[in-house]
Amino acid sequence: MYQMTLNHADADDLTQEVFLRAARGLPEFDGRAEFATWLHRIALNCANSFLVRRARRATASLEEAPEPVASGMDRPDRQAAGAEADARIRQALERLPVKLRAAIVLTVLQDVPFPEAARIERCALPTMYWRVHEARRQLKGLLADVWP
Repeated sequence: MYQMTLNHADADDLTQEVFLRAARGLPEFDGRAEFATWLHRIALNCANSFLVRRARRATASLEEAPEPVASGMDRPDRQAAGAEADARIRQALERLPVKLRAAIVLTVLQDVPFPEAARIERCALPTMYWRVHEARRQLKGLLADVWP
């Protein structure tokens, strides 16, 4: 969830929502898909709905400080550089369209195989490959000044 929302508190809330929806929907689970695929689909639906709601209610309020990913770097200068890079990556991910972000999160960050990711996203396998390719292309452009 964090990779989609890029906020730990929102990810925690959405995780609870996913399990509530799964518990409520379990009687309707018919087994046509694997359980993991069904649960991933619920999670992505929750994340997508949340992101749409968040975009609609976007205000001029200040954004919260980015949450850096913990690292083993012990030098303060390296920690600062790592936190800055984490913030840039987070901002770049936020700028991706939801379908591209979902594709890159599933296949790269969560290591879901492409065929499974395509089933979760309910798209053709070539579409999933294109989405990941396009997400990488856009991320490369957004992060060109960080990693040339």
